[in-house]
Amino acid sequence: MYIFLRKPYKNFSAIPNMEEKRIAIRAIVPPQESDIEEDLEWLCRSLDLSTTKDTENSAYRVFKALFTSSISGRPKTISEISRDLNLTRGAVLFHIRKFYNCGLVERAPGGRYKLRGMSLEETIDEIMRDAEKMMERIKKIAADIDQAMGFKKRW
Repeated sequence: MYIFLRKPYKNFSAIPNMEEKRIAIRAIVPPQESDIEEDLEWLCRSLDLSTTKDTENSAYRVFKALFTSSISGRPKTISEISRDLNLTRGAVLFHIRKFYNCGLVERAPGGRYKLRGMSLEETIDEIMRDAEKMMERIKKIAADIDQAMGFKKRW
């Protein structure tokens, strides 16, 4: 399931002319036991943030670094994450773009990045609200089309 949310973004120089969010949701069975590492990996896979080509598991590692730094109240720059994880700056930027596109992260002062909400749960709630707003718009337009085409509801 893919949901595209068109919304103009400001102040994100690393991604010029960003105009839409892309949220992909994959139905993946969650881990049997509660384990932070496995749960975070599952979240990344469920939101289609990591791929089978990611042999270094860099998407998960970048996400975990952003999550950890956000929770501690010390968001990091792309260069800091790159250095800490021993990844290229380009690889980190690639993943941050993907996280930004789906609404997981936002830019913080000083060229830093952090979770969009105050917690991971709040961040997911924000994404859900975005999706609900877009689906309401789609539903409204669908109703307008139905009416214009003369479709009558049976209830």
